Amino acid sequence: MNAIDKRIAGLGTVPIGSLAQFAREFRAYVGDRSARTGVLLVAGALLEGVGLLLLLPILSVAVSSGARDGWLGSFTAGLLSVFPTTSKLGQLAFLLFLFAVALAVRAAVILARDVTLARLQVGFVETLRLQTIRLLTNTRWDVVARLRHGRITHVLGGDIQACGDAISMLLLMGIAAGMLVIQCLLILLLSPTLALVVVALLLVGALALRPVVRRSRELGSALTNANLHLVTSTTQFLGGLKLALSQNLQAGFLRGFEATIADAGARRIAFSRQRTSVQLWLTAAAAAVAGASILVGVGVLDAAPSTLIAFLFVLARMNGPAQQLQAALQNVFHSLPAYGKVKELQAELAAAQEAPDGGELGPRLTGDIKFSNVSFWHDDRRIAGEEGGGLFGATVTMPEGCFLGLVGPSGAGKSTFADILVGLYRARGGEVTVGATRLEDAALRTWRSQVSYVSQEPFLFHDTIRSNLLWAQPDAGEDELWEALRRAGADGLVRNMEDGLETVVGERGSLLSGGERQRIALARALLRRPSLLVLDEATNAIDVEGERAILDELSKSPDRPTIVMIAHRQSSLDFCDRLVELENGRVASVR
Repeated sequence: MNAIDKRIAGLGTVPIGSLAQFAREFRAYVGDRSARTGVLLVAGALLEGVGLLLLLPILSVAVSSGARDGWLGSFTAGLLSVFPTTSKLGQLAFLLFLFAVALAVRAAVILARDVTLARLQVGFVETLRLQTIRLLTNTRWDVVARLRHGRITHVLGGDIQACGDAISMLLLMGIAAGMLVIQCLLILLLSPTLALVVVALLLVGALALRPVVRRSRELGSALTNANLHLVTSTTQFLGGLKLALSQNLQAGFLRGFEATIADAGARRIAFSRQRTSVQLWLTAAAAAVAGASILVGVGVLDAAPSTLIAFLFVLARMNGPAQQLQAALQNVFHSLPAYGKVKELQAELAAAQEAPDGGELGPRLTGDIKFSNVSFWHDDRRIAGEEGGGLFGATVTMPEGCFLGLVGPSGAGKSTFADILVGLYRARGGEVTVGATRLEDAALRTWRSQVSYVSQEPFLFHDTIRSNLLWAQPDAGEDELWEALRRAGADGLVRNMEDGLETVVGERGSLLSGGERQRIALARALLRRPSLLVLDEATNAIDVEGERAILDELSKSPDRPTIVMIAHRQSSLDFCDRLVELENGRVASVR
């Protein structure tokens, strides 16, 4: 097992996902709807009992030709006194009518109950997903950058969906338990002695399920980890597919997938085998209990045939809820590790939240941008004693509207400088100001609304060019879209496309060339009319002449924002008013 596999296997091992915590969180979500939900659950169980209760007199009349004894006989006689007739057919017709009415009422209650429970299940899943998304969107970027995309995708997809399945099973457990209670009361009325024997056997069976439940949780944890590994492998596969195909390395991907899929399949089969084995065991146990009831009822208690038949009928009906309860319990514990993964991720994100959203944005920030002795480093590199990859003691002034170039070798700190500038990273030392305002908390949120950032590998949605542009400025008009495209040198490109602005660009813009993607991304950035435009190797895929035309347009614009450009081409740097050279995370020169 390699280092990645070991890390994946270790995720979620903290025992967060206990049944008690899971149930408490669901109860908190239900809130003031719990009373109505409880009434529907109880009503459904009671009406199930009423239906069975009305079946008992039907059975009694159908199998008895003489006097009826005991509680069942008295109950049957009481019902028949409402519609007095000596005809067995008439008595059966009346009892069947009552039974049909009870079934109709029960059907209406069950419908209302199941719709209510479905809404609670769906709502709980949506709430978990939204909680996670909200935490993720407000988490410090240095923490988000360390998270595996496969892990986040799996939590938001498979893990949270497994939580929904667990809720469904938990509710099914409540329904089955309620039905069992009513049915136990019925057999207690029919024959208290036999009922006590049956209840005692049920309790013994419940205790015997404890190791089964524990094994279900272990299998669920293993399957959750296997599924996470599969999602992570898929993400890496899609990210490296072009490279693999270009070098005929796809066989290695396939071998890894085969092993991962085989492992996940084995986990599912193991759980299916365990669940089926327990169900078969319960079926055999139910038959044994029924046989024992017949022997005791006939040989020891000398029960009346009608009473014994009614008892066995209710006992047979108990097998269904008992198996439902067992299967639901296994599935709940099988799904709890997924809940643990969700809560673990939420806890990590909650510990790294930005300042709370202050609502309305503050007044627009203007003035020179200043770095005053700014330092930032990644914890793992600092612990390792490295200074590369960070920024240390940087003092730089960027006059409003200037065109500044950042130069230096790879790892000098250029991208870190840009990330601090746009507010992705918070300075660990020193301060960043715009005018007289320090970039922190509410001011930082306002500043981000004035910034456009274009990277070397720009992100585009698998959507139309129009939608990709409007993401940055949803209320932009048609003329504004074309003006932004013109400034980015992309208007001719888009006009020559068959579908124009409605052209779909593919996943991450894969249907466009690298230069085309950069032009569309630059147009989107300009559409925001930013105060600060950061270009991180944002035009390196565009031909030299095309790049010069774009930079010339930007530099001569009368409403030019402050532009910070990371570039290596001297022809690009010629447009800059000043250059800041970085080396080993420190400012080597400003010229």
